[in-house]
Amino acid sequence: MNPFDVLLASHVLMATLSVCLLVFRGSRRLIQHPLPDPRWLRITPHVVDTLLLLTGISLAWILGLDPRVVSWLGVKLLLIVVYIVLGLLAFRLPGPRGLRIGAFILALLVFADIVAIAITRSPWGFWA
Repeated sequence: MNPFDVLLASHVLMATLSVCLLVFRGSRRLIQHPLPDPRWLRITPHVVDTLLLLTGISLAWILGLDPRVVSWLGVKLLLIVVYIVLGLLAFRLPGPRGLRIGAFILALLVFADIVAIAITRSPWGFWA
């Protein structure tokens, strides 16, 4: 297996772990689990999301893709940042529970669009 394949597999693994951790934490919040998230569950998503972003940038660099020129890549990178911010808001936003649930659902929709963009290589993702 060459280094590019390892990097690509790592990127896909980080994306999968990221959304799984988001769903797990969001599910705990939706059922109003009586115990707070353990420390590892509060830290791991940040590490995984950082690795997700770094592997994505590394793949683009290796392929010589400039997100300012390749529109689907630029949109995908921007949406990864939006996904991360929505995830943070879903678990740290003060105020009504409905806002946190809304941020959680939006994060899942943004993730689905990121996957659609990666598959179709269209900046419109599933909106195309």
